Amino acid sequence: MIPLLILLVASSVYADNCSYIYDGLPYTRSSILTIKGLPTNLAYNPNNKDLHFTLIDLESLQNDEVQTKMDQYILRNGEPIKIDNVKGQAAAVDVKNNKVYISSDDGIGVLNTSDKVQFASLKDEDIVQLYKPAHSDDLYAVTFPDNEVYVVNIKKNEKKKVEYIPCAFIIAVDGEENVFYECDSKYVKVLLNGFQEPIEYVGIAKNSARAITVDEINRVILAANDGLYWLKPDNVIPRKLMSLDFVPSGIAFNGDELYLASNGIIYRYYGNVCK
Repeated sequence: MIPLLILLVASSVYADNCSYIYDGLPYTRSSILTIKGLPTNLAYNPNNKDLHFTLIDLESLQNDEVQTKMDQYILRNGEPIKIDNVKGQAAAVDVKNNKVYISSDDGIGVLNTSDKVQFASLKDEDIVQLYKPAHSDDLYAVTFPDNEVYVVNIKKNEKKKVEYIPCAFIIAVDGEENVFYECDSKYVKVLLNGFQEPIEYVGIAKNSARAITVDEINRVILAANDGLYWLKPDNVIPRKLMSLDFVPSGIAFNGDELYLASNGIIYRYYGNVCK
């Protein structure tokens, strides 16, 4: 259900202060979690400072004869908390309504105050990706096995297919409802709101896209094998914001703070100490 990633172990856990450059500014990096497996699908909740992630068992990921094993976690106060009543595959944070949606192989649930998942929508459907845009009430879901993209109405328990996107392994939606994704073509594309033909970005190596999100100033940020890129809807040439010394598997933002995951580790990048 998850495409095989070519993984590299990060070269170091800690680094010198202000030695990393993001968007032209110096940042400090620290490790906030080391864990066995591949953390991915990062989602940050600013309401309570929880960092949600999916942990993938690498042995099952690399074995085509078994189903990929994965669990949903919350990183809270430096400690990973496993959500043990669901086989979670992704999380999406609805900041405005203070809800966290969890996707699983049995539909979409909502996380309650006891860190348990209660069923919400699309029972019996295998949902492998979720994305909740900050600007709207829409919830985007990617279903297995065809990786089709749907807009989900939780209240009505309905879904509507997003036309002109054949499939998506990673997905993000900006404030203008442009849909950014990577499909089996292995190249990153954007479907502009109101258009029928996706546009392909140039300069990003084939099969190198790993994760994608939207930061708090509505910039679409792609995490690729060699670094972070700003994907603009009106320019097919991405702007590189940061070089990386590891292959990322997840990305999330908290204001000007940045979280990146890789094999066995989650990093936090912050720049306020460098000012």
